[in-house]
Amino acid sequence: MKRFRRLLDRLLFRDRGIIPTKKLLYLFLALSGALFLISFLFFSWILLGLAIVAVLGLTLFDLFYSPNRKDLEVHRDVPDELERFETELITITLENKSIFPCYVRIEDDLPQSFQASYPTRFLLQPGKGELEYSVKPSVRGKYHPNKIYIRYHSQLGLWEKQITMPYEQEIKVIPNLSETKRYLESAQSFLLHEGIKTRRLKSGQGEFANIRNYVVGDDPRKINWRQSAKLQEVMTNNDEPEHGKYVTILIDCGRLMGAELKSGNRLERTIEAAITLAACALDNGDHVSVVAFAKDIEMTIPAGKGLDHLNTILRGIYDLEVQASESNYAMAFQHAQRIQTRRSMMILFTDVYSLTHESHSFYFLKQLRRKHLVLLTGIEDELLHRTIEQEPTTIYRAMQKSTAQEQYLAFNRMKLVWSRQGITLIESKEDKLAVSTISHYIDALNRGLIG
Repeated sequence: MKRFRRLLDRLLFRDRGIIPTKKLLYLFLALSGALFLISFLFFSWILLGLAIVAVLGLTLFDLFYSPNRKDLEVHRDVPDELERFETELITITLENKSIFPCYVRIEDDLPQSFQASYPTRFLLQPGKGELEYSVKPSVRGKYHPNKIYIRYHSQLGLWEKQITMPYEQEIKVIPNLSETKRYLESAQSFLLHEGIKTRRLKSGQGEFANIRNYVVGDDPRKINWRQSAKLQEVMTNNDEPEHGKYVTILIDCGRLMGAELKSGNRLERTIEAAITLAACALDNGDHVSVVAFAKDIEMTIPAGKGLDHLNTILRGIYDLEVQASESNYAMAFQHAQRIQTRRSMMILFTDVYSLTHESHSFYFLKQLRRKHLVLLTGIEDELLHRTIEQEPTTIYRAMQKSTAQEQYLAFNRMKLVWSRQGITLIESKEDKLAVSTISHYIDALNRGLIG
C-alpha cells in the first residue's frame, strides 16, 4: 500500500517528478507539423528516425545539464513577527552545489489566509542566491509551514524538475499595530483626527510633562511663547495627570465575539483596540494587566508598567481565538478582582448588546463597581443601525425597522440603568473602538476617578 501511494505521488508530482514545459510542447508541435508537410513531398523512415533521435538527444541533454535534486539546498528567512494586513518580505536562500545554472520557481507552504506574490522565475548560478517574495497575512495566530516547493529547469528549458524540500518553521502573525503606532507618534493628534476632544486638565493641575506642538483644542493659556518664538511655530506646555494608576483590560473571547465585520471579526478589532489602549496607559506611566476569558480563563498577564510591558501583552494575546462556548462573566470578574486588589479602572471589551440582557452579570458588575471604576465597551451592531435608518417602503421593511428601533430603545434603557449604578457602557464603530475607549480612559484619568 505504501509503495502504491509513493508511486501515485510521483505520478501526480506531489513530491518530485519531471514535467514537460511549454517549450518542449511547442518543439514537438513544430517538428510534427514540419514532418507532416514534408510527407506530402516524400516519406522517409530514416528522416523520421533521425528526427526522433534528435529530439530524444536534445531532451536528454537538457536533463543532464541541470542540477540534481541533491545539489539544491534551501533556507527560509522570515521576520520574527508579521502584522495582520501588513505586507512583509520573506527571503528564500538557495544553494546550487552543481556546476550548472538553472531557472528556479518556488512556492511556499503557507496557509490560505496569506496572500503571497512569488517571482515568476529566478536564475540561480552555481553557489548561493537569494529571492524575495511579499506576503500579506489576514488572520492572526501561530503557523508552522513545513515545506517549500521548487521547480527548476536548465537554460534550454525543455523539462522542469519538481522537488519538495522539508523545512518547518514557526511564523507568528500579530494584530495590526497601525493605530498603536499612530497613537505613540502623537496622542493628541490621533484623538483629534477622529473628531474626539479629550477633556483638558484645569489650570494648575497635573504634572508638567513636555513641550509639544499646539493643536486645535489645547488651552491657549498654556502656549509657551518663548519656545514658539524660538522655533517659529506655536508650542504649548503639556501637563499630565499623576502617573502610577492601575488599568485592567478584560477581553471577551466567547462565541458572540466571532461575528464577522468588514475587516475580520469582533475579536480581531477588540485585540487591536486593547493593544492601543495598553500602549496609551503604559505611555502614561500606568500599570496594565490583561485577562482574556470565555467559558474559562484563557490567559492572564499580571500588572506591569513601561512600554517594554507592551511586548509581554502582545506575546500573550496575539494568538487568542474565538471559543465556541458562552462567556462566563461572573468568573472573569472574580478572577480580575483576585489579581488586582488595588483600585483600578477595569475595561471590558465585549458584545455590549448581549451583556445588557444578563441580570446576573449586572449583579457582579455592581459588586465590582464598589472598588473599581468600570467601563464596558464594544462594537456597535451595524446591521441594527442600518435597519433603523432604512426607509419603510414596504410593510415587511416597516416591521423590520420597528423591531430594530424597539431593540435599540431597550438597549438604551438598560444603558441608562447601568449608568445610574456607576457602570459606563459605550458602543463604537469598529474603526473607532480604540479612539473612543482611550478617550474615556483619559477623561477618567483627568478627572481623578482612578485611584
